[in-house]
Amino acid sequence: MKPEAIIICRTEVDASTFLGIALRVLGHSPSAAADASGRTMSDAARFISYLAAMRDPKAKVELSPKLLAHVSYSLLMVVDGVDVLPIMECASNMPFVSVETTMRNVWLLVVTGTLLQWKIAVIAGSSLDVDSSVRFLFNKIQGLFQEEGVNPWTDYRQRPAPDQVTYLLEDKRGH
Repeated sequence: MKPEAIIICRTEVDASTFLGIALRVLGHSPSAAADASGRTMSDAARFISYLAAMRDPKAKVELSPKLLAHVSYSLLMVVDGVDVLPIMECASNMPFVSVETTMRNVWLLVVTGTLLQWKIAVIAGSSLDVDSSVRFLFNKIQGLFQEEGVNPWTDYRQRPAPDQVTYLLEDKRGH
């Protein structure tokens, strides 16, 4: 069975309240750089850029690694029973709920974490150290976040895994 994953919960930001108060107390709008960029951004990416601009109005409009812990996501996963433990080891820094389903050896998981925690989990799950079915799931999770408009893996490159189905994530900086 191929594992499945879907984002079921994401951080919701009350941007109008946040920006209204920030403008009054900071004297500048943390949204100015993001608005001026003309880029289409997810709510999470936009919020992270607002946080960066709170301290520095000229901050780059990007997913600052220092601010990834300010947005969170819950994913629903359907996985083979043999993969539950390796998946949870990759995501060991996140809370989860798991249960065996009525289908033989199939588990349902809900895992919740910050974008920083998901970045770490996807890197761990996209390595040679895990079975290809686990790597398949974490490759899929990375794709879900990219579709969501958040990509904290820009400092990593994809390299085909030996199974020729999945890929490995390698640090571009050589770490």
